[in-house]
Amino acid sequence: MPDWANMVLPDTWPDKLNLTTARDLLHFVRCIFSKRRRVEVPDTLIGRDKIPKYVLQEFHNLPNGNYSNSLTRGYIKGFDHSMLSTVEPARQFIAQQLSGCASALDIGTAGGKTAAAIKGKGVSDVWGIDPSPYLLKHAAQDHPDIKFVQAIAEKTGFANDRFDAVGACFVFHEMPPRYIETAITEIHRIIKPGGTLVFAEPAAVQMLETSVFRLVKKAGLQGLYFRYLAGFVFEPFVAGWHQRDLKTWLDANGFDLIEDINECPIRKVVARKRNN
Repeated sequence: MPDWANMVLPDTWPDKLNLTTARDLLHFVRCIFSKRRRVEVPDTLIGRDKIPKYVLQEFHNLPNGNYSNSLTRGYIKGFDHSMLSTVEPARQFIAQQLSGCASALDIGTAGGKTAAAIKGKGVSDVWGIDPSPYLLKHAAQDHPDIKFVQAIAEKTGFANDRFDAVGACFVFHEMPPRYIETAITEIHRIIKPGGTLVFAEPAAVQMLETSVFRLVKKAGLQGLYFRYLAGFVFEPFVAGWHQRDLKTWLDANGFDLIEDINECPIRKVVARKRNN
């Protein structure tokens, strides 16, 4: 397993910008607000062949996506701020649901914060996976007591019935529908019978509620903010995710829906793998 914490990763084009100069700063800002581009991944990047094409996009308007030494560090810090500190409680919700487990996998771990929350609840054997080597490096540096592997939800590389539980925070809505189907099959394979799947995703209310009055009544002024944020950031697959009937989907893939908390801005779901 690579030593991610000490891995030297090649710079990508955002790393080469000097944001103290007006020219580079203007170029950077234009990239944030311009049409999304395909991500440029260096030929020498470790695990380049393990990165699916659908993630090589500038999600969340982040120049070059999750593939740079400098911007990924800023993304890890900035994501929670942009979500008005609503994501950390969701991570803690996931972790609390898994607190009685001996082993757990955090899918799409990014900076490792959800994995760390799970570890903090006393789960001794915690792993995190992500397709981006840049995110894995930061995660390993910040959380040395957790094991991080480059992998994707559709192909984790773990054995059958390996984990008591799987957690995922803001992952499924960034996947094309057909890959989500492959992912839930893979998750079912690696969770032990009776094991738990917990995930948190953006709620649909701030995106689909057509009446500003009703949105404010449901979620306050915060609802308007998340409505604007959802319209601004690049999320090409989120509409497809919101069309999914989660209970039917989980049932068809061998899971019972235990809890579904659907509130602006985050929907939290708890499911259990059936024993049969």
